[in-house]
Amino acid sequence: MSHNRLTCDGLADLRAALRALPADLTGEAGHIVESAVNGAALTIRAGYPARTGTLRDSVTGETTTSGFAVHGLVKNSAKHAYLFEHGTQARHTALGANRGTAPPGHVFVPVILQRRRAMYEELKDLLTRHGLLVSGDV
Repeated sequence: MSHNRLTCDGLADLRAALRALPADLTGEAGHIVESAVNGAALTIRAGYPARTGTLRDSVTGETTTSGFAVHGLVKNSAKHAYLFEHGTQARHTALGANRGTAPPGHVFVPVILQRRRAMYEELKDLLTRHGLLVSGDV
C-alpha cells in the first residue's frame, strides 16, 4: 500500500493537485474529462427546445491534453445563447406596445455545474484508487 497523501482544502487545492498528476494518470484522467465534456454537451443539446436548432447545433465540447494537464471545454457559440440562458426584460415599442419578456432557459449552466461536480468526484476516486489519500469535498 502506498503512503502517498494528498490533502485538499477546497476546490482550488484539488484543481492544483489534479494539474500535477503524474504522466501515467493523465491518460485515465483524460478519459474522465472527455466523458464529462461529451456527456454535458449531449445533455445540453437535449435540454434545448426542439424549435431551437441553432442553439442545439452550436453546442461543442472539446478536450485537450498538454503535458500532465487535461482541459475540457463546453461552449455554445450561438449569438443568442446568453439571451436564452438568462432571459430578457420586458420590451416595448416606441408607441408603448408590450412585446413581452423571454424567460430564462436555465439549460447550460445547471448541466455544466452538475457534470463538473460529478467529474471532480470521479477524479477524486481516481486518485484514491492509485493510493493517494484525498480528503475534503468538492
